[in-house]
Amino acid sequence: MANFMIRFLLCNVLISGIIGILLIAKWVFRNNLSSRMQYNLWLLLLGLLAVPFIPFRPVCFPQIFSWLSSVQNSTTSHADVDTNNVMNTDLSGTTNWMNDFALSVNHDTSSVTGYILLSIWIVGMLMMMILVIKSSLRLRTIKRSALPLQNPKVRRLYNRCLNEMKIIRNIPVYSTAFLKSPIIVGFLKPCIYLPIHLISDYHESDMRYMLLHELQHYRHKDAIANYLMNFAGVLYWFNPFVWFALREMRNDREVACDTSVLKMLEEDDYENYGNTLINFIEKVSFSPFPFAANLSGNMKQMKRRIINIASYEKPTFCKKLKGMTAFILTTVLIMGLTPFISTYAADESRYQWESSSENISYVDFSKYFGKYEGSFVLYDLRNDVWSIHDIEHATLRVAPDSTYKIYDALFGLEEGVITPQDSFIAWNGENYPFEAWNADQTLQSAMASSVNWYFQSVDEQLGTASVYDYIKKTLIVKVVVSKNLYS
Repeated sequence: MANFMIRFLLCNVLISGIIGILLIAKWVFRNNLSSRMQYNLWLLLLGLLAVPFIPFRPVCFPQIFSWLSSVQNSTTSHADVDTNNVMNTDLSGTTNWMNDFALSVNHDTSSVTGYILLSIWIVGMLMMMILVIKSSLRLRTIKRSALPLQNPKVRRLYNRCLNEMKIIRNIPVYSTAFLKSPIIVGFLKPCIYLPIHLISDYHESDMRYMLLHELQHYRHKDAIANYLMNFAGVLYWFNPFVWFALREMRNDREVACDTSVLKMLEEDDYENYGNTLINFIEKVSFSPFPFAANLSGNMKQMKRRIINIASYEKPTFCKKLKGMTAFILTTVLIMGLTPFISTYAADESRYQWESSSENISYVDFSKYFGKYEGSFVLYDLRNDVWSIHDIEHATLRVAPDSTYKIYDALFGLEEGVITPQDSFIAWNGENYPFEAWNADQTLQSAMASSVNWYFQSVDEQLGTASVYDYIKKTLIVKVVVSKNLYS
């Protein structure tokens, strides 16, 4: 859990960058994206905020294209395809080849830091939950004090609005003296609450616009988004970029609802709808309730909504097509970045198992291991089946330490970087913690004293590509041997 917290903070850096990319994309396509599409992009962000907590690594688009390519190239021999799958399973996700050969982490230091950060995160979440619960209790008190709507004119108007929007469900309406702005609350049992001062100052057109706006929240299921936004605010209480994004999401939601109402109105009514917001701007205010969608907002948001209403034009087919194209491009860009914010993908302590559970059979060889911990993995190339004992240990990444030096020496000898007759490498003069390392070395002396710098020098002369090729050849040999043993 401590390591998760450190990875989670690193993911937040990437999440903040993705929020920046999303804001840039919204600005670039601002003339093409409709207000509803701009709001839906924030819903995509809510999904991304859940990625660090899912217990598996999301699939990125390059992998999908790779799978499609492998399907198209079905003429390739079965053995070759399966061998390539083994290569991908073992080597995919390797971002730093030298780190894979010598994984060295100070677990004590990282654990202490991780637990401190985890404690701070939990305390912050508890405080945020207290604030949310406090606001919810206040809203509950208002709901208990509210009375069913009695005004016959408003009730008849409300029924006409339901029919106009083709909403069959009966959504109760209440009046209350403790609100300044109309709100709609609840997902399973939605209810609309109207302030008494708006009912007493009844104007049919103004009340109609307000009711249509609240019903638009119901039609687009904004209650679900409210719950998700508040949940995200609790989990990411420390990230100012997430808070900014959530605020922008609420603003875009109100603009999107305004636009949805305008689509129902005649052009002559656009100005009247905007005047309704202006006339009631002093009577309505931003709702402090966490799970309510409402007509209100701050002055900056109101100004933006008025500008949107004043400039609104019903979109043409060409504009809709451009908007859909821009939305798809932005979605593909954001989804392509999803795997990078997965804490599971960032976990370097385990290999990311790409094989499906359908081709894995679990065997119990614990009696052969006795008191020792260990795993066993056997791949049947012909039937594409894995036999695994103790998958937890099988996927655990451990540093090869000095065992890699055996492979490294063989790679160097085969490539001619060193030879049995001439394996001399001069010491670079750097002071190392072991006295035996501070001298010129041959393969024999480097093996005897496990001299790291000697084999690092061999790796550097071999080059990344050569080392990768040798490892690939080694895996192919293992697969072939596995096949022969299993046949």
